[in-house]
Amino acid sequence: MNNKPSLKKLPLVIAIGLASSSAWAEKQDIANNTTEVWATQVSSTSTFLGDDDIELKQADHLSDLLRSLPGVEVGGTHSVNQKITIRGLDDTDLDITIDGVSQNAYMYHHAGNILINPDILKAADIQVGANSVLTGALGGGVAFETKDAKDLLAPGDHFGGRIQGHVASNKYAGYSLTSYGRVGSNIDLLAYIYQVDRDNPEDGKGRENLGSDGEITNGLFKVGFDIDNSNRLEFSYDQYNDEGDYPYRPDMGVATNVAITGDKLYPTTYDRKTFRVGYELDKGDDLFLSASVYHNDLELERKENADEYQIKAGTTINTGAKLLAESLLDMAGYSHNLRYGAEINKQETEMKKDGADKGGEDATSIALYLEDEIAITDSFRFIPGIRHNHYDLNATARDNTYSKTTWSVATEVDVTDELTFHLSNTTLFQGPNLEEAFYADSVNEVNTNLKPETGTNTEIGLRYKTNHLAGLDQLKVGFTAFNSDIEDRIAWQRANNTWVNVDQVTLRGFEASVKADKGDLGVLLAYSKSNSEEEATGMPFADEAGDSISLTVDYTLPALNLELEWDSQVVLKEENYDKSGYDVHSISARWTPDTVKGLAITAGIENLFDTYYVSHVSRIGESNHPSFGQLLLDDAEPGRNFKLTAAYSF
Repeated sequence: MNNKPSLKKLPLVIAIGLASSSAWAEKQDIANNTTEVWATQVSSTSTFLGDDDIELKQADHLSDLLRSLPGVEVGGTHSVNQKITIRGLDDTDLDITIDGVSQNAYMYHHAGNILINPDILKAADIQVGANSVLTGALGGGVAFETKDAKDLLAPGDHFGGRIQGHVASNKYAGYSLTSYGRVGSNIDLLAYIYQVDRDNPEDGKGRENLGSDGEITNGLFKVGFDIDNSNRLEFSYDQYNDEGDYPYRPDMGVATNVAITGDKLYPTTYDRKTFRVGYELDKGDDLFLSASVYHNDLELERKENADEYQIKAGTTINTGAKLLAESLLDMAGYSHNLRYGAEINKQETEMKKDGADKGGEDATSIALYLEDEIAITDSFRFIPGIRHNHYDLNATARDNTYSKTTWSVATEVDVTDELTFHLSNTTLFQGPNLEEAFYADSVNEVNTNLKPETGTNTEIGLRYKTNHLAGLDQLKVGFTAFNSDIEDRIAWQRANNTWVNVDQVTLRGFEASVKADKGDLGVLLAYSKSNSEEEATGMPFADEAGDSISLTVDYTLPALNLELEWDSQVVLKEENYDKSGYDVHSISARWTPDTVKGLAITAGIENLFDTYYVSHVSRIGESNHPSFGQLLLDDAEPGRNFKLTAAYSF
């Protein structure tokens, strides 16, 4: 049943998309096809859902988009602490990009490493686990893509815009303004501004989350040039600013911050500035090529009351280039879908006190890769890949150069037109990270023997799709089981104040999903399980979460132009670290009245039953600190939240 694969579907990974509306999607009918004009297409290798599942998310945090995906967790309730975790591995073990620009960083152990506004995202492609040589990180990656004018302009239109305002009871309000258009026949432009003003929300116990009062502003400008039918050039500038009076430890709960610093807050800014130049060459089946060069600057600055300095700032800069291409060709009697490319990234950190340089490090990574999807028969595909990694680390505590060639091999077998089995094995490599930028002047003890992390990730699974079962319009089932063995896992050893290799650790688990559609009703059920173990001790090593179950029910009433959704997540108790289980539920509705074309009103209630809960990948539990005594670390999620959004597109 194999169809010839189409280009522009990078990266390969058995990925069928989960389309998720990231806020207030308006629909436009073009040539009898419905297009989501303002939405985020979320695809994940852990699900098999097709591209027709629309969720009514009024997304103001990455958790709104990603947390329901099996194998993916998002922790951190504070705006400066968004934290993505895949199968227990956090973002320092993931390849995270925005429009192909590397976001890799280790900024500060009490803050997150990524600044992303969900409202402007066009797509989020999540590779759950390292199962392709196209991604070099241990745990997979997340590729975010922002909107551009070509996505939003209807055929024949030369100008458009969108005005959006939103308010929530717990406790923030904001707006976004977007304008986009064409100049002549080959130039398109987009200008976007987003601002949200936050106060201190309350958790499910009615407790105020002190230190969340701040303002986020995000601006994006893009200009694209269609040189001819095959060549396109694009320039973009993206600036994100988060500013407020925040606690010293924004990842920790109210009780810990009060115990250590009382009600004291610190003027803080967390900024990202991204420049990018992109190029695309589209020669149909012969070649599709995407290339970019970029500069990404992430800075965390805090005013502190200390005798020796007043303002402290840590900066991480990623400068690099990336090329990724795909070609379809016939060789030796077989059809080949070649994916190949190269990337280089230089990451630099620096730390300043009152403007004076106090330290910094840098690392340069270079990779070349090739993957070939070979159609052996109409029902059997063999997919080998090879990647060469070179990593040059210039750090105070460790200074070394590492090189390693990794490979992957995968197969897909169509047992019937409805059922496909897949199997993959990928070798892993990741060099040591730089020290956290915010403490570049306080380096850990030197360990010249520190090795890179290596290992293998093995996955096996199936996809099943039918239109002929129990009267359903469509049924889709996906299942993936995985086993990841990581050699020389790097961990911080408190006793010796240094980074060490902890021998072998193992991750095991599975992700499963079922999607059923009948008329205007859609139901999605997903389940994920992940456990980790350190070979030497038998204890977990990862940021382990309990089994997660998510349920989404969508219902559309076309006669009323109304869409409804119920969303539930149930997380079971995690025994090893005694993390309590919880269940949280949300409802949403979107109305697009016929009387005002372009208007969309979305209302919802998050955490419907005002549950007190803490994500298992946020700070959680108790700690006995030698100076401050017993501390409650719970970074509790917000309680019940009424949300209302109005958006008008023209």
